[in-house]
Amino acid sequence: MDKKDALLRSMVELKSAHDKASKELADILTAAAKIMKGGDDLPTISQLRRYKKALAAAKLHASQSEMILVEYAVPNLSPDQTPPQYLQ
Repeated sequence: MDKKDALLRSMVELKSAHDKASKELADILTAAAKIMKGGDDLPTISQLRRYKKALAAAKLHASQSEMILVEYAVPNLSPDQTPPQYLQ
């Protein structure tokens, strides 16, 4: 797989994980808003765990995308060289 395909795939997975996290957070906040209006439905622990899992997946895919982008930015950097400060 070339770098462009890997970057695109990583970005698509990042978007998917971000969307899942956004949906879970919306569900949690909806439950919290209902409580403020006198309802009884607390957000569940499983909702919070799904949210945490989606955030972790998004973080992983963001890191993967970053690594691929760094390879584009510094294509000929040998292993004994340090990347520029702005890439760290």
